[in-house]
Amino acid sequence: MPFDTDTLSFVLTYGGTLVVALLMFIGQLTAVGILLILAGITWLTAYPIQAIARAFSRSDRT
Repeated sequence: MPFDTDTLSFVLTYGGTLVVALLMFIGQLTAVGILLILAGITWLTAYPIQAIARAFSRSDRT
C-alpha cells in the first residue's frame, strides 16, 4: 500500500464515511424495531381493554 498522503486521506475519509453510514443504518433499524415493539405492546394492552369495554356495553343493553 503506498504511503501517499492523498491516497491515505482518501482511504480514511471513504472508510469513515462508510462507517458513519453503517452506524446510521443500524440506528434506523433499531428505531424501527423499537417502534414495532412499542406498537405491539400497545396493541396487546388495548385489545383486552376493548374486549372488556364491549362486554360491559353489551350487558347494559339487555
